[in-house]
Amino acid sequence: MNCPHCQRVLYSRQHPKCGFCGGELPAEMRLTAAEVSALKTEQAAIDAGHAAAKEEAEAEERERRKRDQDGGMAAFM
Repeated sequence: MNCPHCQRVLYSRQHPKCGFCGGELPAEMRLTAAEVSALKTEQAAIDAGHAAAKEEAEAEERERRKRDQDGGMAAFM
């Protein structure tokens, strides 16, 4: 979607003004409060998933390092 004033691509429809020219965006071009809320909820879920994946990867790395330090002998004890 392009700005009706400068015709550049709108980077965000959450803001009332174009990020390039500062022109006021018509209400029908902007996201509603409900749409913004839904986007924020979706982004929070994505962020939580990334954090969980990062924690899992870090735990696996700690376990791998622990195995490497004891020469893999813990599996035989």
